[in-house]
Amino acid sequence: IKPRSEKYVLQYTFDGKGHHVLQLESTVFDKNKEEEQEAFRSTTTGILGTDAYWQRTPNGGEAFTSAPIAKLFLLGATKFATRDAYGMGVEYEGGRPGWNDAMNGLPGMVGSGMPETYEMYQLLNYVKKVVITYERPVVIPTEFFGVVNEINAALDTLDSSGFEEPEATSYDV
Repeated sequence: IKPRSEKYVLQYTFDGKGHHVLQLESTVFDKNKEEEQEAFRSTTTGILGTDAYWQRTPNGGEAFTSAPIAKLFLLGATKFATRDAYGMGVEYEGGRPGWNDAMNGLPGMVGSGMPETYEMYQLLNYVKKVVITYERPVVIPTEFFGVVNEINAALDTLDSSGFEEPEATSYDV
């Protein structure tokens, strides 16, 4: 997912009199991953084998695995990190859903969803409950550990800034 500074553009409104912010091309296609997957293409059918979709150690090494609880934590923390600027809804950044015509324009309008935020909240509470109940640590990939540290640093910065929520959010958000 690209940073906000790279995916937001200012466009004229339909009447040409004003401007609005659009979110365009928010994700990046990974050419390196595509090249890595080519090694798993069948020479007889031309179809990629299932091994092509596993995350691997650098330089095409062994596929690595993690516990289901670590995957749930990764999912919840990723949703937490991709909340909108107000910290409320999870941003729709995957492009147009395609299967849902009513929602196709929402990602471009910098849309976010509260249902996904409630789902994230329940998911992270479940992970916390499991970790406390079974008194076992969650082992996560090193790369994701860096992401978690960045999230915590951003939260510390927000906390130390003295920011306070306003009494009410304006309607022109």
